[in-house]
Amino acid sequence: MNGRVAGFARRHPLFCAALVVVVCVGFGAARPVLGQVLALLAGVAGAWWVDRRHGWAWWACGALGVTLMGVRGAAQAKGERALAGRVVERVEVLLLQDGAGDLGYWEAPGRLLSGPHAGVRVQWRGRGEAPVAGAVVTAAGRFDPLPVPRNPGEFDTGEWLRNQGVAAVFRAEGAAASVSVGRRARWTAALRHGFRDSVAAGLPEDSQAARVIRAVVIGEHPADSDELVAAFRNSGTLHVFCVSGLHVGLVGGIGWLLLTGCGVSRLRSVPVVLAAMFGYAWLTGNGPPAVRAAWMAAVFLGAFVFRRRPDALNSLGAVLLATLLWDGRLLFQTGVQLSYGVVAAIIIGASAGGRWFGWISRREIYLPDSEMSRRQRNWLRFRQSLAGSLGVSTVAFAGSMPLTIIHFGLVTPVSIIATVVLVPLVFTILLLGILSAVLHPLAAPLARGINRVNAVVAEACAWTAGRFAVVPCGHFEVRRVHQPFLLIYDLEYGAGAACFSAGRDGAVLLDCGDRHSFRWKVLPSLRRVGALPDAVVLSHPDGGHLGGGAPVWQSLPVKQALLPVQRSRSPAFRAWHDEAPAAGVRTLPARAGQVLDLPDGAWLEVIHAPDPLAINAIADERVAVHRLHWRGWRLLFLSDSGYWTEDKILKARTDVRADVIIAGRHRRDLTLGDAFLDAVNPQVIIASNSRFPPEERLPDRQTRYWRSRGIHVLDQGQTGGVTLRIHPSGALEFSGFADRSLLRLKPR
Repeated sequence: MNGRVAGFARRHPLFCAALVVVVCVGFGAARPVLGQVLALLAGVAGAWWVDRRHGWAWWACGALGVTLMGVRGAAQAKGERALAGRVVERVEVLLLQDGAGDLGYWEAPGRLLSGPHAGVRVQWRGRGEAPVAGAVVTAAGRFDPLPVPRNPGEFDTGEWLRNQGVAAVFRAEGAAASVSVGRRARWTAALRHGFRDSVAAGLPEDSQAARVIRAVVIGEHPADSDELVAAFRNSGTLHVFCVSGLHVGLVGGIGWLLLTGCGVSRLRSVPVVLAAMFGYAWLTGNGPPAVRAAWMAAVFLGAFVFRRRPDALNSLGAVLLATLLWDGRLLFQTGVQLSYGVVAAIIIGASAGGRWFGWISRREIYLPDSEMSRRQRNWLRFRQSLAGSLGVSTVAFAGSMPLTIIHFGLVTPVSIIATVVLVPLVFTILLLGILSAVLHPLAAPLARGINRVNAVVAEACAWTAGRFAVVPCGHFEVRRVHQPFLLIYDLEYGAGAACFSAGRDGAVLLDCGDRHSFRWKVLPSLRRVGALPDAVVLSHPDGGHLGGGAPVWQSLPVKQALLPVQRSRSPAFRAWHDEAPAAGVRTLPARAGQVLDLPDGAWLEVIHAPDPLAINAIADERVAVHRLHWRGWRLLFLSDSGYWTEDKILKARTDVRADVIIAGRHRRDLTLGDAFLDAVNPQVIIASNSRFPPEERLPDRQTRYWRSRGIHVLDQGQTGGVTLRIHPSGALEFSGFADRSLLRLKPR
């Protein structure tokens, strides 16, 4: 055993040192002392198994990694404490990336250029036209602390920003006071944007082919293409749908084939190939996976320049070691784990994968190469290529599966075959896209013709991913929650959403939030908790509750939707009414007294349906009120209804008794008047409370008054998302996600 370890360590010293740093940094993030102890133990183990030199190296690398991470973490914490809550009249920031966003809002990371905290990295969020990377932006505003998750399963944006070195979120007041773009920044932006435009020139901007080409070639995440993204995700090939190490490797392969085909020596080809790979990574925004792949190729191919035998594991270890010594927090990024984990699995398991599929490329024993016909030689090459691709794809699937389960709760065995089929298509898209970009300034008509050919390949790529995504048992979720629950989301700006799930028996979405919160909060949460709603109930035609329309049914297996009204000026609601049926979603109009069966034996009752044709009324006056009956408990969903709706319900003498009220905020009217509370007689009120805009805030005097009536109040400004479950004793349990509160309500 010791001999094997020693032999492996001597052949791959940098990889072994990187593994030591991974272990020490991983445990040291929780307790630095533990990280230092592990570094010492690694040094002792290295001296025992290999030799003293390796022991000293392992201890030094592990201890240095933990120390540097601690220093960076202390500086980060100091910056967070100093900036949080500060209001400034003028702040100057150098943007490090192009601003990204929609609907007039954008954000980008930047570095402070002035003041006592110059050099600290912040996330700028502003309005107006998005500036380019390298621009110096000046504005007044407020530094907010990094956000924390407010709902179960929600993506932890704050931790992600912290791992990027960001200390605070700066919210600019209005549009930036000034935006200064230097000559260099303007030139580089023009070059990158020109590259983006050229790869899809001549194609309709919003066509599926153009979106696929831009996603594959430049890594642009296509807006409003959730159905397209879901096809690649569920087929396990999402890595081909964005710029990753695969794409950088393909660019290097293209350059290598062209140069060697033109008779250029290997020694002279290496610098050109590396320049092409780093240049491609820069043109596509210097994404971390692309940069990591380029540096690994530089280490690997550099061995040719110095006439040393290249070692893939050592190359991987060198880049990983440098990455973690630079900033150990990068280890906790999902992309870093997947990138290095999959590459390591491919390198280590490549030979085993080749043996598994060796039968495909087996030669005929009594047929030497000299006696083969051209067709036979081509068939043999194809079988050899197929066997190698299947081996690599299988090893990559096996290496990535533990991480995809941990981070995404998804297993995609179909990816073994899908990757083999899609990689040649991606290679073709990338090759034609780069060729078009090179030719576009010289011969625009020819470049547009190439793009039209590329569009056919892109459509074939999307179609293929879609077919693999629906293969039976090709993908499955592993986070399905079997115990029924009701989750009331806490969203910003007065948006509302809730999910009632019965595990494998199905789920229903009660409002969807706004477009942004659905995509970045509600949808990730649903996937993480294992709920896949196939039905949607909408309360009123307000953009903060409709999820943007199409993104909902493109991302979830929605089969039917209950609509509160027939007509509205809201574009998102018109999408539900007009476009959802064409996508296979059955729409039903809400009617007072209507009853819908839900999973787990529950049923939903429509207490009040608004005038379906009152198109000129504001959205908050067109709220459908629902009551959920669940195992003897009654829960009343009021959404954003106000006094006017409550008065109509009371005048109709409708039975509204309920144990729990889930209430939003009416922007212009009072809510939950005394007469209505008397009619409902609730034990608990779950009330939304958004800091902005002011109309969405829950006044303290109102919560005090409700509590004076003996009602338990769950203020979502404090609790965050609230999850309701039925205890085995029959009690109704309420758990707040943000404050970890717990309330158990016994039947009356």
